[in-house]
Amino acid sequence: MSNQERRSIADHEEFFNSAFEEKPVHLKPGETVFSDSDQEMIVASVGSGVILSIYDEVLHFGAAGYVLLSDELLAAFPHFDRADPKLLDKAFQPIVDCIGHLKRHGAAKNRVRVRLIGGSQVPGYDDDRGTKNYIFAREYITRKGLSLMNEDMGGSHVRRIHFFPTSGKLVRRILRRNDDIAH
Repeated sequence: MSNQERRSIADHEEFFNSAFEEKPVHLKPGETVFSDSDQEMIVASVGSGVILSIYDEVLHFGAAGYVLLSDELLAAFPHFDRADPKLLDKAFQPIVDCIGHLKRHGAAKNRVRVRLIGGSQVPGYDDDRGTKNYIFAREYITRKGLSLMNEDMGGSHVRRIHFFPTSGKLVRRILRRNDDIAH
């Protein structure tokens, strides 16, 4: 598809998803999606938040969670003992749910492959929220004893991911144009 054709497509979802045959399942902040269907891909756009993708390489299923700290937790960082415990539980929930889904379906810690994507410095915010979201998610993964396969963190651009939970494949695109980002 040429750049001119790309610009003529008003529906950004149609453009980004048309490259794949799988049905898109959209992931939003605070949510988790589990799938064992080779007909589905998990799709999200992430700025300062962090997407965790987790995949069992033997049983061929996976999950993704979207971590985004609230303003109150960002202000308390790294002294979370001063924050509302309910907010803290809510922030951890996408990671807890990802791990829980995989455990319930028979995943083993030594077969799980974990990726972290996001943590961008979004223009207009001076509180280093991308880094704080990353440290929050990374620390939890480390405490659970899970090894990180790779990470794509930082920068100043939003990323769009397409995660294929039955193969573990993840396609990441950097969205550099304002028109590429759904507001």
